[in-house]
Amino acid sequence: MSSLCIKRQHTMAPDKLKSEVEALADKLVDKFGGSYQWEGDKIRYAYSGGVKASVACTPKDVQVDVELGMMMSMLKGKIKSEVEGYLDKHIT
Repeated sequence: MSSLCIKRQHTMAPDKLKSEVEALADKLVDKFGGSYQWEGDKIRYAYSGGVKASVACTPKDVQVDVELGMMMSMLKGKIKSEVEGYLDKHIT
């Protein structure tokens, strides 16, 4: 099992932030499959092929935690790069 933790500060309004985080979840579903759901200010994503992730939204930052199963751990670099690129572009 491999894991990632990526954190970014932001100054976004809560509704805009949630919209951008949900767009990231949609992108994960489109690219890898799986599903997501909101739990308060946290979105949880799961893919039966070996990925569990959560994105916690606070007034000051966003934290993405990802757990990768053995097979998906081979894609750790690609997944990290995709998530960081999205956060850098959309979370300000």
